[in-house]
Parts: sequence; structure tokens; C-alpha cells
Amino acid sequence: MQKLTIYQRTYDLMLYLFPIIDRFPKYEKFVLCTHMKSCVLEIARKIIRANKSRNKRPMLYDIDVAIEEFRLLIRFSHDRKYLSHKSYEETSKRVNEIGRLLGGWIKSPG
Repeated sequence: MQKLTIYQRTYDLMLYLFPIIDRFPKYEKFVLCTHMKSCVLEIARKIIRANKSRNKRPMLYDIDVAIEEFRLLIRFSHDRKYLSHKSYEETSKRVNEIGRLLGGWIKSPG
């Protein structure tokens, strides 16, 4: 796979966030933690699929929906005090960057 910036930023997000998620309360491990990790992994998978696809546009919109779902999980985690304010800001910044890169990809011709 060619080196896509959006893919690298998503991978960097995983490296940053997974250790933080691993420190969530034990009772959240099997639902919230698993869902958050799966959501980020699904975003990465969809980026790979879109990059390999001839008809990218529908896949790019699927990635956009997955990013919004992930934003909801981040906000919920922060509101429940599982994510510190600093971690929430950093995670949000990284997700927003991925969203901007995706927006540029959507707007690009072809």
C-alpha cells in the first residue's frame, strides 16, 4: 500500500490511544474499550479498502460515518471521566486531522 498520510495518522492514533484505553475501568473492558478499538481498526480497514478501490467515493463516506461514531465514543469516555481532559483534547485533535484529510480526499477529483 502506498504511504497515505491519512492511514499513517490513523495508525498513530491507535498507537497513542490504545494504551490509554487499556487503563479504562475493568468493567468497561468488554464493551466500551473493545468497541473503541474496533472502531479505530475499522477506520483503518476502510481506508485501505478505499485506497484499493476504483469507486472510492462511497467508501470515503463510510469512513466519515465511522469517524463520527468514534467521536461519539471519545466524547462519552471523556464525560464518564475515563479520558482525562488532556487526552480528550489530544485525541480529538488527531481525529479532527484525520477528518480534514478525509475531507480533502473526498473533494479530490477521481
